[in-house]
Amino acid sequence: MTVSTQDRYTRVAIALHWTMAALILFNLGIGFFMEGFAPPLKRVIIPLHASAGITVLALTVIRILWRLTHRPPPFPPGLSRWEHWAAHAAHGLLYVLMFVMTLSGWSILSAHPPNPNGIVLFLGTIHLPQISVVSHLAPDAQHSAHENFVTVHSIGGWIFVGLLVLHVLGALKHQWFDRYPELARMGIGRSRSVPR
Repeated sequence: MTVSTQDRYTRVAIALHWTMAALILFNLGIGFFMEGFAPPLKRVIIPLHASAGITVLALTVIRILWRLTHRPPPFPPGLSRWEHWAAHAAHGLLYVLMFVMTLSGWSILSAHPPNPNGIVLFLGTIHLPQISVVSHLAPDAQHSAHENFVTVHSIGGWIFVGLLVLHVLGALKHQWFDRYPELARMGIGRSRSVPR
């Protein structure tokens, strides 16, 4: 079965989806292990991790604006009401997590004494300002805030992994069991034009 061009996401939506997916998988892949890296490698990985996170934050804003101004394709035919609800809930939670993970990571890096140079991103070429309310906390409060942000970031990472697994399994279910070309909707595979 093929998918019509009307049932396919726009090229911009597809590009945003796969770019964000790559950045998120990169960050999750190194995020669980980077604290154990040797200091020289850590000094390279942490700015890369932060850079990818801030890029995801910017792309999330763009993607939401795009979604608000461009109607997404309809759900595959034959989906039950609970599947519609589950799809909306999963997408909504993914958007929330994109913000929570990025902002909590930014807060972790901000939970240090104020630095006029800000936070180093993109191998030192761009600097991100600290979140002022966090960087100007008293030392004890700042340490406590840092630990809380780390906890939120860590738990959020595991929730993110779980949601991504459900997201992928849902797409594969539609593709293989429901026999609907779900992957073609997001740019993998060929589409056909529907005669006018």
